[in-house]
Amino acid sequence: MSLAALSWKDSASQDAENAIKLYNENKLDEALAKITAAQVGMPNSPKLQYNMGNVLYKKGQFEEARAGYKTASLDAPRSLAQSATYNMGNASLKAGDIKGAIDAYTEALLLDPDDAESRYNLELALRAKQQKQKQDKKQQDNDKKDKQDQKDQSQQKGEKPKQQEDKQAQRKENEQAQEKPQKPQQLTKDQIQQILAALKQQEQQVERNLHQPKSRSYSVEKNW
Repeated sequence: MSLAALSWKDSASQDAENAIKLYNENKLDEALAKITAAQVGMPNSPKLQYNMGNVLYKKGQFEEARAGYKTASLDAPRSLAQSATYNMGNASLKAGDIKGAIDAYTEALLLDPDDAESRYNLELALRAKQQKQKQDKKQQDNDKKDKQDQKDQSQQKGEKPKQQEDKQAQRKENEQAQEKPQKPQQLTKDQIQQILAALKQQEQQVERNLHQPKSRSYSVEKNW
């Protein structure tokens, strides 16, 4: 290998080391620029991809971060692959992809069955999935109720508007008197805001309990 080639590889390694330093100093844009420069000399380095994932995650670019972690996990030593896969789960959950998070945490546990963080976050993701299913079921029930109301109204088209209103009001009073509180027949703007606020609170609770990414950085060896 020529001296020029040696110098090029040495420069890429130096950029990678500088990126780690900048990341630790929270200079994320500069760290990202250094990693990008290092990838010119070492385009297939899983360590660089992993470090890039850490920077992007810290910047809040979760979709891009999990893509970096995914690439890092494909051709890496087992320990690095496990960390990258675990972090991919965190990035997926932050991006709103609950299924992707569950898949990633499960894969991370297959790589390291003793990893308590992967197991804990997997449980959180599964609970988030169950909660989402409950909310989806509630919305489906409301939609079904709305359709039934519309059908009932179409059957009353021969009646005068006042008669229709009286009949609907009477039916509602009978339902409330005979049964437990029902789900609203039609979601008002306030009810929609309440549901969204509840969902946001649940997401925040998951994030508060979420074990953070394994943010340790990997040094890149000089390739000569």
